[in-house]
Amino acid sequence: MTANDKQIGGSHYRLKSIQPWDYIAANDIGYFEGNIIKYVSRWRNKGGLDDLRKAQHYLEKLIELNTVEKNRDQHIGMERLYGHRESED
Repeated sequence: MTANDKQIGGSHYRLKSIQPWDYIAANDIGYFEGNIIKYVSRWRNKGGLDDLRKAQHYLEKLIELNTVEKNRDQHIGMERLYGHRESED
């Protein structure tokens, strides 16, 4: 018996032709993206609008993290370009 042959707490994933965790693993998808896929995949069969809100919450965090990282990377690039740190006022 494989992990896909059983599910603890319902059958909302086993009803899918491709289980979300198989898709996530096969495509090397990260934690935040994977949770978005998980919640969007199951919302009709398990948590309803709460699952969509959870997916939205993970998406907001993913955007936040990437905005912070992008801003940090741009700042580091400016330091390299100008050879010093900009003063913080």
